[in-house]
Amino acid sequence: MANTLYRPLLQTLTIHSATFRFARYYGKWMHRNPAKVILPFEPKDNVQLRKEKVIELDSDFFKKTPKKETIQKSIAETSEESLQNKVNFKEVKDKKETLLKKRLFYLSQKKVFDDKNEIIYEKLKDNDSKISSLFVKLKSKKERLRSNQIMVEGWRMIVDGLEAKCNIQYILFSRIEDLNNLRPFLPKTGVQIYKIPYKEMELWSDVETSPGIVGVFEMPTPEQIRRFSKPLPLQFLCDNIRVPGNLGAILRAAVGVGCEKVLLSKGCVDIWDSKVIRSAAGAHFRLPIYSSIDWEEMPQHLPSDTSLFIADSNTDFVENETEETSKVGSEIPVLPYYGVDFASLNHVTLIIGGETESVSEMSYRLGVNSNGARLHIPLQKGVDSLNTGMAAAVIAFEIRKQLTQAAAKAKRDRQAAKY
Repeated sequence: MANTLYRPLLQTLTIHSATFRFARYYGKWMHRNPAKVILPFEPKDNVQLRKEKVIELDSDFFKKTPKKETIQKSIAETSEESLQNKVNFKEVKDKKETLLKKRLFYLSQKKVFDDKNEIIYEKLKDNDSKISSLFVKLKSKKERLRSNQIMVEGWRMIVDGLEAKCNIQYILFSRIEDLNNLRPFLPKTGVQIYKIPYKEMELWSDVETSPGIVGVFEMPTPEQIRRFSKPLPLQFLCDNIRVPGNLGAILRAAVGVGCEKVLLSKGCVDIWDSKVIRSAAGAHFRLPIYSSIDWEEMPQHLPSDTSLFIADSNTDFVENETEETSKVGSEIPVLPYYGVDFASLNHVTLIIGGETESVSEMSYRLGVNSNGARLHIPLQKGVDSLNTGMAAAVIAFEIRKQLTQAAAKAKRDRQAAKY
């Protein structure tokens, strides 16, 4: 009874299954791409088929059994090949281990280049304790002085330090091309180089867009500064320069004009502050700088034959001056900066005051005791003063111009005397 009921259903499923199978194979047949379709009524002479190479095999080939010698030879060849692969693998492994040991030895010895003259560096991951502890020290003024280290950002400023033969201790970078820019200037040994992710560099950078490379130098002393040319008989004395950008601009002007050295009184901003270093554009490595000098010790840093001048825009002392400062400052004569014959002087000391604090009473007292003068830069009506860095540059380049002209005239006179 049950078979009678289910028989029509089974027949229906069988028919549908055969139909689906036919449709599937029909679809595959329809998508064929035959080389050529030969029609029954087409002459055989017009049929052009591509000839394929046919490999003919001897019918007895499959009946033959390999000889025992052949099998043994094949096994021997396979064993020899396997043994050779093991030997090659061992050689490659030993070579890698040797290279790794040599690299670790070079890193421990702080070597900069390997046997192939490639720069050796160690790749570090995010939040490595070496980097975080190093940056924490460099960010603190107290720790900088204790460790005697300074940090500069950007490969150009690192090159300035390397050209000045300053001792570099660490290089941290993110991009290989920045490191390769330092290649001609790098020492052979003594530097630890680390590659860290750029986002880590951004985290510790003092600028909005990190240059991607940082150099850590041993803090240079004035005696270690390497000069590229003979300096002028001119020095700056910075009095209460509190703004980092202003001090950096003064140092940059001092290097550009060819100053002998720069003196900083107590109260000036930290000379190794990151903003001062950036705005000075490498001046720290090319100029002897004496910082945090007490006013009682200041005369010891002045040559005995120096002539002292004060860059001062306040010529009448009518505003923002204490009675004592006004009284002392009024005792010093005021001259336009171009009205002095600097070429006739043996040595010049130029005092530059801060914009917020202006020139201090101690500077005026030093000027009185040294028979100095105040230099005034005439400005357009409605303009009170110039930026301290700009004022220093204006006066310093006037001094340079007069000294250069005097030297050229003396040279012409000597040549004329020979003839």
